[in-house]
Amino acid sequence: MDSQQAHDTNKLTEQFVSLFAEHRDELFRFILALLPNRADAEDVFQRTSVVLWRKFGDFQVGTNFYYWAARVAQLEVRDYCKVRGREKLVFWTQELVELVADTRHEQQDVLVSRRALLKDCLQKLRPKDRELLELRYSGQTTSKALAESLGKPAVTVYKSLARIRRMLFECVERKLAPDQRG
Repeated sequence: MDSQQAHDTNKLTEQFVSLFAEHRDELFRFILALLPNRADAEDVFQRTSVVLWRKFGDFQVGTNFYYWAARVAQLEVRDYCKVRGREKLVFWTQELVELVADTRHEQQDVLVSRRALLKDCLQKLRPKDRELLELRYSGQTTSKALAESLGKPAVTVYKSLARIRRMLFECVERKLAPDQRG
C-alpha cells in the first residue's frame, strides 16, 4: 500500500468513526425499539456495527448517515428475526419490524428534539431528584431493589419516581412546539 492509499484509508476510517460515534446511541435505541429484548438488541447492534464498517464505502458522504445506518440495522434485525423464528416461537414478524421501523423513522426528528429538551429539564431538577433518577435508570436495578438499598419503603420510591417523571414530562411538553406535543 502506498502512502496515498494509506492516507485515503485513514481518512475513510476517521469519517466512519466520527459519524458512527455521533449516531451510535440513537442507532442502538432504534434497534432496541425493534427488538425489545436488550440482549438481542446488543447482539444485533454488534452485527450492524460490523456491517456498517464493511459497507461504509457504499455510503454517500453528505447524505444522512443515521438513516443509512438505520436501514442497515433494520435489515440486520430482519435477518436476526428470521433466524430466531426458526429457533422458537417469536411474535415479531417481518411486517411488524417494518411498521415499527417506519414509525421510528417518521418520529426521528421529534424524538431528537424531545431528548434535547429532556436533558435541559433534567438539569433543572433538584439534585436529590436527579440523583434518584440516576440511581434507578443508570444501572440495571429495579425500583424495588433501589428502595431496599436506600432503606425506604418501595411505595415511597415508586411515588417519588412517578412524581419526577411527571415533572419531566410536563417540562418537556411546555417547551415543545405545539405541533410536536403528544
